[in-house]
Amino acid sequence: MENVINLYRRRIVNAALTRLKNKTSGNLLIVNLPDGSIETVEITESVMTQLLKRFEVLARGEFGNRKDTESFIKATYQNAIGINKNTEYLTESGKLIVDDLFKEVTDYVKEKHLSGGVQ
Repeated sequence: MENVINLYRRRIVNAALTRLKNKTSGNLLIVNLPDGSIETVEITESVMTQLLKRFEVLARGEFGNRKDTESFIKATYQNAIGINKNTEYLTESGKLIVDDLFKEVTDYVKEKHLSGGVQ
């Protein structure tokens, strides 16, 4: 089942990066900081993959056994991606997942800024 998860993870990464590029004409996530300045975060294939793996770790923490976890992740990922004759795209549930992951990145950058972390 891990191969199916890897396949769908790659599909979600590609669809998410395409969606971000279509929305922003690039692969940068713009973060408006509390002091009025902005910071950008480059969302690459590697970053997106790590975000999805973080989602998987959180899901594993919610379930008692590996089989249930793997089934949940597989079903979630399959529902997150749609395929038409031209391309793969994020479904509404896929957009929600990706948007939540981007919100986590945004919140992290804001928190880092407020705590005086390196910018």
